[in-house]
Amino acid sequence: MSIPLKNQAETLMPPIILFILKALEGRGAERMVTTLASTYADMGYRTHILCLEATQDMLLDARVQYHIVPYDEVFSEQNLDLESTQAQAYESVAKRIDTYVLNQIGKPDLILANIYKINWIMAYSQLPNIVNVLHTALSKQFQNQLLEAPVQTINHLKMVYGVHLCSCVSKGARQDLIDIIGDITKTTTIYNPCDVTGINTKAAASSHLEHFGLVDKEYIIHVASFDSMKGHRDLLQAYAKTERKLPLVLVGKGRLEAEIKQLAVQLNISDCIKFLGFQTNPYSLIRSAALMVLTSKFEGFGYVIVEAQALGVPVISTDCPFGPRELLPEQNLIAVGDIDGLAMLIDQAIDNLTDYIVPLNQQLFPEHIARQYLAFGSVLDSDKNEGL
Repeated sequence: MSIPLKNQAETLMPPIILFILKALEGRGAERMVTTLASTYADMGYRTHILCLEATQDMLLDARVQYHIVPYDEVFSEQNLDLESTQAQAYESVAKRIDTYVLNQIGKPDLILANIYKINWIMAYSQLPNIVNVLHTALSKQFQNQLLEAPVQTINHLKMVYGVHLCSCVSKGARQDLIDIIGDITKTTTIYNPCDVTGINTKAAASSHLEHFGLVDKEYIIHVASFDSMKGHRDLLQAYAKTERKLPLVLVGKGRLEAEIKQLAVQLNISDCIKFLGFQTNPYSLIRSAALMVLTSKFEGFGYVIVEAQALGVPVISTDCPFGPRELLPEQNLIAVGDIDGLAMLIDQAIDNLTDYIVPLNQQLFPEHIARQYLAFGSVLDSDKNEGL
């Protein structure tokens, strides 16, 4: 029997890949999305990014179609009750996303839903081929709720993450997910991609070091949003205990920035620290740094580590749950909260920079990661076939 012309045309069309995000802000999840979106475009797929907010800090590949489906309500505090007003509102958002996608984009062959809020919303979605991408560890993100209302919190997380496949950006984050909700859905570990070519191209752009009062290979850099989980307070306290041979450069923005600036004054180190704010292209600044430091309390992955590796920059990190220990050897790590140990490690690294250079794992190249998501998403099709 011949295939109708319409179905033939649909069969010949390249697959649709859809990423869903809260907004294109300049953090790790957003870097993962923009990198993979460009990679899928390179591979010939029809690639789309759908956001709920218009905030856009990230540059977007012209081949990637950008959509906004705004949600109507913003909830300052999470209400995890399955019958809450927030849950009802998110179910309504999911219906609007479903309608928009089917009418404006088409039936996606793979949907990568990123960040907890999106995972919660998409738990109500009727769209096919959804994979939740977890960029952090749930036990840390929901630490307070798990202590105060463990049964309600676990039931909520089972609802959010038990509907669709789940991919985690580190082995530790995946095990953490299973420990909380049990083995109730298919899970895997897929690391974040590192666009080595793109990073090096961007790093080659002028960094305007002189404008910032910096000298090539004569400063330490820390790139992170000013959030409590990123450990700025520990970093400054440790830096104050170092020999301070090099200035410390902080790149990022966030709600705690003013507080950290005040801490620098209190520690009498403000003359050694430069706050550069958010940088659309931080890579030239990273490439010119003598050392990259990551001081997070917890991470899902630790994107800046692999970016430093791609640029051949020495990097040290807190041994936080759950990503850095999968990317760096033990000598490059220090326990979270060990201020004296971090200070010693910074001084030691400055005196022996080449000892702290770690080559990038080629398994993190974007096309390899893109194919891993396609392979994991294909489980959906096999599940459907088993039910026929």
